[in-house]
Amino acid sequence: MSSSASPLLRAILVLGVIATAVSFAALLVILGMYFTPSDAHPALYGTALWGFPVAFVLMCTYMMLSLGRRRQAH
Repeated sequence: MSSSASPLLRAILVLGVIATAVSFAALLVILGMYFTPSDAHPALYGTALWGFPVAFVLMCTYMMLSLGRRRQAH
């Protein structure tokens, strides 16, 4: 990412990375809970279920906006 990237592009990328990290952490906690006698909280399932697709859409949005921006620059 260049230093001239717009704040919108940077925000979309950061949100996508954060959503991916949080979803992955929730997935690891869920998988770890399978080895204990307790049940995982339903919010963890929701985070893993919805976080990965949201992060994927954010990353795709970043790529499409970045591609459009590069085409306009050349």
